[in-house]
Amino acid sequence: ALRLTRTQSLPDCARLLLGRTGETALSLLCGAVVAVDGVSSMTALVTLFTQGIGARGTQLTRAVLTGLLLLPCLAMAGEMVVDDAGLFTQAEIRQMEEIITRIRDTYQMDAVVVTSTAPGYNDTQDFADLYYERNGYGLGDDKAGLLYLIDMRNRVPCISTSGVMIDYITDSRLNELFDCSWDQLAAGQYGQSTITLLNRLESFLRKGRLEGSFRYDAETGKRLSGLYNALTGGEALIAALAGLAVAAVIYLTVNSRYSLKGGAYRYDLAGNTSCQLTQDDEVFLRQNVVRTRNAPPPQSGGSGGGHSGSGSSVHTSSSGGSHGGGVGRKF
Repeated sequence: ALRLTRTQSLPDCARLLLGRTGETALSLLCGAVVAVDGVSSMTALVTLFTQGIGARGTQLTRAVLTGLLLLPCLAMAGEMVVDDAGLFTQAEIRQMEEIITRIRDTYQMDAVVVTSTAPGYNDTQDFADLYYERNGYGLGDDKAGLLYLIDMRNRVPCISTSGVMIDYITDSRLNELFDCSWDQLAAGQYGQSTITLLNRLESFLRKGRLEGSFRYDAETGKRLSGLYNALTGGEALIAALAGLAVAAVIYLTVNSRYSLKGGAYRYDLAGNTSCQLTQDDEVFLRQNVVRTRNAPPPQSGGSGGGHSGSGSSVHTSSSGGSHGGGVGRKF
C-alpha cells in the first residue's frame, strides 16, 4: 500500500486512501470507542464504591477507600519543610531541603523545619515535641533528629531534639543556634535565618559530640548519663605506640634474663621443687570509706534550655516522649 500510494508512513497512506471524509469518520469512531470505555470504567468505579459503603461492601473496597483517605496524610509524612505560616520563598525551601538531605545522608539523623500559628499561649515547646512524634520524624531506633519551629503566634523560635541528637546539641550549642539566627529572625528574614541555623547545625554534627557532654533532667538537675570522653585519632595512635614500646621492653628484659645457654638443657621441675602449706590465716585490719557529693550541673539564665556548658537538658512531652531543646528569645 505504501508503494502504491507513494507515501512514507501508514497514517499518510490511510489519509490518501480514505480521503478527508473517511479520515473524519475514522476519528469519530475512535472517539466513540474511547468515550464508551471511559463511561464503563466510571460506572464500574461508582458501583464499586457504592456497594463498598453499604452493608454489602467487601473488605477490598473498604481498604481502597481507606487508602484514598490516607493519601494526603502520607504525602505530609516526612516532609522536610512545613511552611504553614507562609514565611519562606520556594528558593529558600529548596536550599533548606538540600542542607537537610545532606544531614540525613551523612549523619543518619533527621531534621525538619516548621512554621506555624497554631501553638497555644506558652505551649510552643510541647507543640514542637508532639509535632515531631506524631508526624513520623526521626531516623534509627531512637528516632534521632531535630525539629526547628518558628512560632508566629507567640513569636518565639523553638528547637526539639530526640535520640542521639540530644547528645550533640548541648545547652551551649542550643544557645548558639538561637543566637546565630536571631538577628535575621528579628528583622523578618525568616528564610535566611533558618538557613543560617541549619548550616550551624551541620557544622556541629561535623565536629561531633563535645568532650565531657552528658544528659540531665531539666526539672531536677539530676544527671542521667555519664561524661562522654572522645578519643581522637592522634591520641589513639600515641596510646598504641606507647603500648607496643612497653610490651617490647618487657619482652626483651625477661627474655635476656631467663634465656638458657644451649638447647639440650632441661630443668627437672618435679624433682627440684616442693611446696607444703602448713597454715592459712586471714586477718581483717581496718576499713576506710570515703564519700564525695556529686554537685548538680551549673545553672544560668540562658535563652535555650535553661542550663549551659556541656550538659544537655532532657524534658518529657505531654505524650511521655523524651526530648532535648528549648525555646529561644522573642523576636
